[in-house]
Amino acid sequence: MKFFEDLIRKENLFARIICLLVACGLWVYVMTDQNPIVERNVEVRLQQVNLPSNMMVFNAPKSVIVKVRGTRTKVSENLESKLAAVINLKHVTEGQQNVPVEVDFSGGDVIQVLPKEVSVYVDTVSEKTVPVITRIVGGVSSDLTIGHSVITPAQVTLRGATHRIDKVNKVVAPIDVTDHSGDFQAESELVAVSDDGYDIPNMKIIPERVMVQATMVSQMLSVDMPVKLVVSGELPKGITVTKSEILPDKVRITAPPSLLKELKSINTKPVDVSKLMGSIVVAVELDLPEKVIPELRTVQVRLSVERQSNK
Repeated sequence: MKFFEDLIRKENLFARIICLLVACGLWVYVMTDQNPIVERNVEVRLQQVNLPSNMMVFNAPKSVIVKVRGTRTKVSENLESKLAAVINLKHVTEGQQNVPVEVDFSGGDVIQVLPKEVSVYVDTVSEKTVPVITRIVGGVSSDLTIGHSVITPAQVTLRGATHRIDKVNKVVAPIDVTDHSGDFQAESELVAVSDDGYDIPNMKIIPERVMVQATMVSQMLSVDMPVKLVVSGELPKGITVTKSEILPDKVRITAPPSLLKELKSINTKPVDVSKLMGSIVVAVELDLPEKVIPELRTVQVRLSVERQSNK
């Protein structure tokens, strides 16, 4: 009896082993068929770590392409959250250099990283105090401009790469003057600009915003404008004008920009030539449009005539 009992126990053990092997085989089959090993390319945001506080990095790409391998489940669900791509800047020096890209993937293997290293430019950080000026933006009549203005604070601190901060001697406070007239107050976010007027990026401005109190005032411009002779009446029979001169032939006027844009010349008041019998020199008033302020209000007009003989 004991012999048979031992035999039965051995047969049960063997059967159990067989069942376990079959179960493992089925699991491998199901996992291979239903959740196979796959590869996938994914764009990953490139992070910068361990950069010394007295340095700045330029030209580093925002992302890299990473090829990973793993089960379909691992590389399909929230893959971006399982990947980290970094460049370690702990030991960088000033100037151009190549830094390797390090990628960690918790759900499988990293097969390829493009690019494997990035070329970056590293510069030291400098600080500088510069004045704030205003810049008009928005729709506004050309006849209006900002007159007196108070900027608070009037100076700010710039913090940025040394090779760029040397080009900046001021920051601009853009002011939208649309619909403004008279006194107004506005907050403005500052922009660093070079001496030739170009915006300089990657500059930290402390503080980033200022308060501007300003007054819109009428704007007047001065230009030299040609004088045009205007005549009235008909010349007497047998009289011909051979030459006409205006002295001076240009006058300096001051007027709103919108008016100057349309004005091509300043006319004289009409000179009556109906009784002209010989050459004359006469003072003639200028026919000035409204809002035009001239340096001279009269000019001299010289008319040279020729009498035709009757045959």
